[in-house]
Amino acid sequence: MQRAVTALFLVCPLLAAAPAQATGEPARVTAVTPARAGALVVAHLTTVDLPGEKLLQSMRSGLTSSVQLDLVLLDEQLQELGGNSLSLQLGFDLWDEVFSVHTADCERRFRSLAELQEYLTNLAAVPVITTDRLSPRARYRLRVGLRAHAIAPAQQERVEDVIAGNPRSRREGQNRQEASVSLGRLIRLFYKSGDRSDGTQETLSDWFRLEELRDETH
Repeated sequence: MQRAVTALFLVCPLLAAAPAQATGEPARVTAVTPARAGALVVAHLTTVDLPGEKLLQSMRSGLTSSVQLDLVLLDEQLQELGGNSLSLQLGFDLWDEVFSVHTADCERRFRSLAELQEYLTNLAAVPVITTDRLSPRARYRLRVGLRAHAIAPAQQERVEDVIAGNPRSRREGQNRQEASVSLGRLIRLFYKSGDRSDGTQETLSDWFRLEELRDETH
């Protein structure tokens, strides 16, 4: 997939909307609303069941979970024209008892699970593609794929090393979060979660034209 977005951002401020009720189903995007922010097409995403029981169990054990968002612009023939990927790294500080969400250029901390759920339920202005990729008269729609990992892919190798007793993990050192995770609980989390995700859940926006998008820069 061609990555056409040149300026990436995720609005960090917490949105004042009540979190959706958990259903026990895999986390997913329930609504995709495209908009325009300067030279970017952005998406407002409404989600449900984030962070969810499996991710919470992992985070409260001192591990990092993640939510992967893949956003794609489709033309009228449903051909992919480009898009963007965003990874949200979810953590819980066992000492300070605060939750956190990290992206490549943004961090947000939350004093309660309710605040974290509120933030993840309404993700604002997620960048998708530059507007110069769109023709004024053509119709488009956005496809958003969401995959939730109880153990973030970037951390899986370290977890495997700890379980296997690999000395490399000791040479590299452990931070205070990793040191607090018992080996027995780590093994249970790692193997109980299988591939540590529920698969990609995909959602489509309504059809739109570039001129119809709300401009959020005004």
